[in-house]
Amino acid sequence: MNKVKKFLKSTAGMVLIVTILIGVIVHLATGNFFTSYNISTLTRAAAFVILVGFGQTIVLLTGGIDLSVASIASICGMFSAIFMVRLGLNPYLSIILACLLGLVFGAINGFFISYFKLTPFIVTLATMEIYKGIVYVITKGMPITGMPKSAQQFANGVIGGILPNVVIIMVVICILLTILLNKTKTGRYIYALGGNRNCARIVGIPIERIELLVYSLSGLLAATAGVLMACKLASFQASIGESWQMDSITAAVLGGTSMAGGIGSVVGTIIGGLLSGVITTCITLLRISSYWETIVTGAVVLIAVLVDAMKDNVSLRQRIQGIIFRK
Repeated sequence: MNKVKKFLKSTAGMVLIVTILIGVIVHLATGNFFTSYNISTLTRAAAFVILVGFGQTIVLLTGGIDLSVASIASICGMFSAIFMVRLGLNPYLSIILACLLGLVFGAINGFFISYFKLTPFIVTLATMEIYKGIVYVITKGMPITGMPKSAQQFANGVIGGILPNVVIIMVVICILLTILLNKTKTGRYIYALGGNRNCARIVGIPIERIELLVYSLSGLLAATAGVLMACKLASFQASIGESWQMDSITAAVLGGTSMAGGIGSVVGTIIGGLLSGVITTCITLLRISSYWETIVTGAVVLIAVLVDAMKDNVSLRQRIQGIIFRK
């Protein structure tokens, strides 16, 4: 019971409550929100962002950031299409190889950040442009079509008419990452690194290896989302995942992950990603201009960050209370 109360008071808990309330209100207004088709569509769309958000979350836990996730998703989606269409490789082998390439691209980020002590923002910004450039050099901006039906069915499959395959993959990965973060020494190291880097170094935590690991995992997860999206569309397009960079950060932050590091969870990222998906769906159901989506999402993120900061900063809380209740 205490754990439930603690969760509901957390950023992720409050976001979950808001998500449910929004869904209920829109369903009462339209009657179309809580339908099997809408829930299936919503969760499938959110799952791709959440997968990328998982990687962003573990990076943020160390106090870093990964701006290259969208480009890694794109370049790995491209290679999966090349493997299947142009080289004729087995679709499942192509998916595995393309995802492993994401691990490599992420490891490149981690190598420069951990061993050369470069700023994560600058390194991932640079590799973002490099990976994006490679995509346009190889494809000339043209799509790669003709992906096998087995790959399409794998990404578009639905179990029981409501549960998409991609959602199942997301849940399995969430369970594995939760075990990693909460039940292993590596997970404790990740939280410790984000909590206090100097103390982590003093107590002997292998900072370089941990950073290399988290950026590699971020690349792998971004690649997984990009490859699945290419399979879902039955073709590769250079625009795949172009918004995932900010969407993944939004999902992580809304889920209670601190930008300063050391606080957060992948379960919270699911909640944050669902809120973003719910906002998009509700705007569509209410027939509101899609241009409002980014405004509403940005406002929600700002409020979530502000509330989270108020919980940990007494002086900030007192200052805001003074502004609100000032006579």
